[in-house]
Amino acid sequence: MARKREFDPDEVVEKAMHLFWEKGYSETSVRDLVDATGVAHAGLYAAFDDKEGLYAAALTKYQKLVSETLYAKLLCADAGLAAIREFFGFIKMASKAAPFSNGCMMANTSVEFGDGNDRLNKLVHASLKKLTSAFKNALANAQAAGDLSADRNVDDLAAGLAASFQGLSILARARAPQKIITGAVHAALAQLD
Repeated sequence: MARKREFDPDEVVEKAMHLFWEKGYSETSVRDLVDATGVAHAGLYAAFDDKEGLYAAALTKYQKLVSETLYAKLLCADAGLAAIREFFGFIKMASKAAPFSNGCMMANTSVEFGDGNDRLNKLVHASLKKLTSAFKNALANAQAAGDLSADRNVDDLAAGLAASFQGLSILARARAPQKIITGAVHAALAQLD
């Protein structure tokens, strides 16, 4: 008879997400995960197969978090240039303190793993696609409202804004001076002119 699980997997993933977001995959030991979650090594492996399985679950939870907190306004039916400016304003402000000073967990994963892990790479690409689609929605709305020139290519512009966000998150993770982050935000927003 199988033992009943004595912990909430969602809580464990939440705690692991914050630890991985702060330290990265390779700098987070299984001992760190045990200490952070309060779940024994065997319990973590029984629930998530291995450290990578827990990391993938944490990335999925992170994606849900950023979709609900960062992308939501960009996806609204009335989102436009103001929503994009608000998004980058939030990034500039949030980069000063944890957890957002840790950068974007997806960008961090991309930097740490490159294309060397198919499972994690698929999660990173799916996240980037969601971000780009959110920007595209706001840009298309801005074009329809006449706030963005009809000759601007919203696909290219959305990709540029997504790349700017990823770069900003890496600057935040590197603890770049706020002056540099502010300048990068201004450059990202200049794409809208």
